[in-house]
Amino acid sequence: MGVITKYDMRISKEEYSSFLKTLTNKIYKLLPLREEGLDWGKHLNTTMIEISGFGSLVGVQPSLISLLAKLESLNSERDFMSYRKTIFECLNEVEALYVK
Repeated sequence: MGVITKYDMRISKEEYSSFLKTLTNKIYKLLPLREEGLDWGKHLNTTMIEISGFGSLVGVQPSLISLLAKLESLNSERDFMSYRKTIFECLNEVEALYVK
């Protein structure tokens, strides 16, 4: 069992889980990037493009929409604690994408 893309490519459950683990790491990396004053905005935009493409391949799911909306909100978040809270909410959205 796994996921079928719009191009009829089968993604195994293991490959899908591996992608989500990588995505989790990319989102989590946004915390130290901002905390250290590095270019977190570029990393955020690259991650959002990848998520958008992923949704296009496998079909948009409510968790993907919520994930992208929350990540988009980080661009205007000034308070680091609110930024941090949103990052952890995003990680929960990724968790909701795992194939049961």
